[in-house]
Amino acid sequence: MVSNLRHFDLARRVTGYAVSAILASLIYVVWLTVSTTFGGVGTTRPGLIFGFGFGLVFLFVGGFALALVLMIVPWAIAVWAHLKTRWDGRIYFPGVGALFVFTLGCTTASILPKPFWIEDQTFLEGAMIAAERQGVCMLLSGIAFGACYWWLERHIPSDIR
Repeated sequence: MVSNLRHFDLARRVTGYAVSAILASLIYVVWLTVSTTFGGVGTTRPGLIFGFGFGLVFLFVGGFALALVLMIVPWAIAVWAHLKTRWDGRIYFPGVGALFVFTLGCTTASILPKPFWIEDQTFLEGAMIAAERQGVCMLLSGIAFGACYWWLERHIPSDIR
């Protein structure tokens, strides 16, 4: 019986992570869509469909999806640390989510290959460029990720009765 409950608890946490990652990705894509479609200087603006396509492609090419994949093990450690410390999850999970998504997002954006028209840059320069261009978006996505995970942890039952 204990083994079955542990598997259910793991399944609940994996489900929470997956739903939170989908929400964070959705926020990232919507942010890029709006900033591509309505932002910038100039008289010609791309359409909403182009902006959405750009955001969806950039989700995978820009390193955000890779950051969410690389965040699995650190997130498991953060959840374990929360179980040990019993800090308030309303603050802990959004804060840790923002920190992890921002740090890993800027790191993966700097490491991924660049198109040939972008001049060579060092790792730190690439991370700084990613932080300047996408930092707020990554922080908000990370906060939403952590808040969604916390909400699901509280509202999904932890045992089968």
